[in-house]
Amino acid sequence: MRDKELYRQILGIQTPWEVSDIELDIKAGEVKVYVEQKSGAKQTCPKCGARCPGYDKRRRQWRHLDTCQLKTLLVADLPRVQCAEHGVVSVHVPWAELGSGYTALYEALVIDWLHEASIQAVSRQLSLSWNAIDGIMQRAVKRGLARRQVESPKRIGVDETSFRKGHDYVTIVSDGKEGAACGGRA
Repeated sequence: MRDKELYRQILGIQTPWEVSDIELDIKAGEVKVYVEQKSGAKQTCPKCGARCPGYDKRRRQWRHLDTCQLKTLLVADLPRVQCAEHGVVSVHVPWAELGSGYTALYEALVIDWLHEASIQAVSRQLSLSWNAIDGIMQRAVKRGLARRQVESPKRIGVDETSFRKGHDYVTIVSDGKEGAACGGRA
């Protein structure tokens, strides 16, 4: 199996994308996997799905899971399209969310680590800044909330208690059946 085919399968790269080149830099401890769209790929607006003419390309890179202890980066000239409704926008890539510098698999690794360790420990272990981890957490929360189905509680419970000394109160409203709660200061 050739290296391009190996990385295509490892990364799950599918048509219209293809692995065009691989650059190994042992001294820097990294592998760069270059990905490009096949020529003639149909472009659509990521917001409305309308077919759009191409506008230009911008070089982007995403951090991916390590390959044989080497930092792995996906590099692509990301096409932008000219949408009549939304203007110039970048097309969607299947391996990452818009605006993220990390692949979905790498973000999943970070979230898994955060279940087991503190932000500081994850930062140290994965060589990420606090801001990078916070961005990953924010995107994970956004995805989770988008999947969440909102149902009105059938039975609620309300409790209020004083918070510290003085007249600060905390009100807890909870779903009596499911146990989901939200609180606020009154």
